[in-house]
Amino acid sequence: MNEQKIFNNKKNKNKSTRLVALEIWILVFYKNKKFDDIIKKSFDFNKFDRRDKSFLFLLINTCMRRHKQAQKIYNEYARFGIKKNNRYLNGILVIATIQLIWLEIAPYAVLNEAVNQAKFYIGDKQSKLVNAILRNMLANKDDWLSLIPEDKYNLPEWLLNSWISSYGEKNVDEIATIAMEPPPLDIVVSNKIKKSELEQLKLNLSGEQILPNVIRCNLNEPVESLPRFSDGIWWIQDVASQIPCNLLLSKINQHFSKSINSIKVIDMCCAPGGKTAQLLNNELDVVSIEKSKLRSHNFKENMKRLNFNPNLINANAENHMPNFKADVILIDAPCSATGTIRKNPDIFIKPAPTNLDDLILTQDNILNNASKILNKNGLIMYVTCSLQKIEGERRIEKFLKKNQNFSVVPFISSDYPMINDCITEEGFVRILPNYFKFNSDNVMSGSDGFFVSLIKMEN
Repeated sequence: MNEQKIFNNKKNKNKSTRLVALEIWILVFYKNKKFDDIIKKSFDFNKFDRRDKSFLFLLINTCMRRHKQAQKIYNEYARFGIKKNNRYLNGILVIATIQLIWLEIAPYAVLNEAVNQAKFYIGDKQSKLVNAILRNMLANKDDWLSLIPEDKYNLPEWLLNSWISSYGEKNVDEIATIAMEPPPLDIVVSNKIKKSELEQLKLNLSGEQILPNVIRCNLNEPVESLPRFSDGIWWIQDVASQIPCNLLLSKINQHFSKSINSIKVIDMCCAPGGKTAQLLNNELDVVSIEKSKLRSHNFKENMKRLNFNPNLINANAENHMPNFKADVILIDAPCSATGTIRKNPDIFIKPAPTNLDDLILTQDNILNNASKILNKNGLIMYVTCSLQKIEGERRIEKFLKKNQNFSVVPFISSDYPMINDCITEEGFVRILPNYFKFNSDNVMSGSDGFFVSLIKMEN
């Protein structure tokens, strides 16, 4: 089958959502294209109405999260099993199985569409096979639950082994289960608004205040349509992502005797800007560094909406030398981002990163550069949204071995709510995605995963 046929299907100008889903799945799963990039450029996706877009988005994201479970199920009902290199057959069956079991779509619609797709892409013989497998599945619905493997079965093997080694089976089970569902929306509210305004915003969002100035809601609306978006009094930021700056603010107040607005801060790798917004919101003097021009543009747009006027410099954090020494440097380091698996389910289908060594070198270089442009008695906060210890704990350990004039500033439970159980023996903070459990019927539990460390230069 010529793969170009998937893009040059002139016979079907009004493609169904499931057909477009199949085309996208082939690109995402077999060609390692980014889902977000595909839908931005897809004419077929963008001509759908909002309801169809939402369905397709949910379908592909669920396929990414649960593709291994789906493959396990339909192969149980295929007499001789399905060869992995049969892309279209596997794609059609993954999408159909996800709809039948997890999205609970009407069977007749799923089956008809799957058979028609198989006829077009892989021929009559294969379409009969699709029909037989799906009918066999539907005839044995009562067996599905006993056949579905645990959620962690969906994790790529390299992540599963790494996480079990680092955090144990129980944590990995919980992380995988949390990552099966789309994430909630976390909104960080400016501390400049009145308490009554915060209460009203919480009401308007049908949300719940889960930590100081953080409202979590389960809305599936365009961000621009949410209450008071244009007022610039809030921004989107995962609950775990906003913790590092709050920890930093707590430590700044303890560490320095001078007034907070006289402390010079550098925010390295600053885009999209949530952490810079937190710092500016607390009246710190911040210089923001970002290498990427595209990310810098997005950063500026975000800051403009929030009515902040940041001092942004397009530069490489690995070697930028400002004309002043900083009192505080925040490093939100480039990383594999495995802690964001719930909101980035493509991590479930990615192979082990080939550029991990490059990322580690970049992380080391940024830390080393930060040490050169820091004032004596200054602080460096190093943060990653990776669950890989080689990008977190190991980097700080290596840095401290080479730089004897630095030491760890340990975190303590009084620095910020709910962090007690994620403070490590070394005094770091290691937030796992299953850590935050909110006892509420209105909001989901969980967060992104983060590593947070704070080190100081001795006088």
